[in-house]
Amino acid sequence: MRITSQAMVQNSVRRLSTRLAAYDRAQTRLATGKHILKPSDDPAGANRALGLRAARAAHVQAQRNASDEMAWLDVADSQMQAAVDRLQRARDLATAAASHIGDAERNAIAEEIDTILHELLGIANHEHRGRPVFAGHGDGPAVVDDGGVWRYAGDDGDVVRRVGDQDRVKVNVTAAELFGVDAAGSGGDVFTMLEEMAAQLRTPGSDGSVFAAKIAEIDTALERIVDQQAFIGAQTNWVESALQRSEDTLLSLRGELAEVEDTEYAAGIMELQTQELAYTATLQALAKALPPSLLSFLR
Repeated sequence: MRITSQAMVQNSVRRLSTRLAAYDRAQTRLATGKHILKPSDDPAGANRALGLRAARAAHVQAQRNASDEMAWLDVADSQMQAAVDRLQRARDLATAAASHIGDAERNAIAEEIDTILHELLGIANHEHRGRPVFAGHGDGPAVVDDGGVWRYAGDDGDVVRRVGDQDRVKVNVTAAELFGVDAAGSGGDVFTMLEEMAAQLRTPGSDGSVFAAKIAEIDTALERIVDQQAFIGAQTNWVESALQRSEDTLLSLRGELAEVEDTEYAAGIMELQTQELAYTATLQALAKALPPSLLSFLR
């Protein structure tokens, strides 16, 4: 086979390019800290890395959901605790009204009962990030005064958040569940009870035994809210547990992804030195193997 000078030059340049590409790849792996720079470097590893990244992204999103859910649950719990405090104050006032007191004192108690009613209405219609907390999927006030009739204006929709592969947690309760209101305005709710109590307090000579009955109604309302607080507390524990499991899984996924993608620096440095030596040796060999130039003859 006839070997020409042109063929030697072409082969030499090709070998030199191959060595230079390997040297550049070793440099890039060490500089970026990544073993897989493109899928062709390790098809099986690249496929596994894609799966690990997808799993990691899902858990990161679940953690965002859990953080949002914790905020929602905390708001609901704080509002319910405020409602409990207000109803306990109403109970104290009902106890005082059941005693033999004058009309002036009863009027003063009636004024405070009116204030408590409006505070509870504000709690029922409380919003978090522009959305009502106790209206289900509704986007307006949860409780409305419809011409002296208290109605629930939300719906029964469950606000559910995904906080894990198998964890979907309900994060809401409704004003209907908390305060006993319904869409029909059939009465028997906290707001109607407080209105009736204020009206009776303003009625001169009203019997104190009436207020003793109101104490029992307030106790029932308190029990209803406390039950919903227990539910929210259980959901909070569930979210916290799911969040901890998600964090543990994320840590494991990061370790697996590092094993697949990341460069071992000791091995990377050795590979770089090897490729640098091979590139230098190729340059030296080519310098001796290529034919002398015209300048060399003239010397």
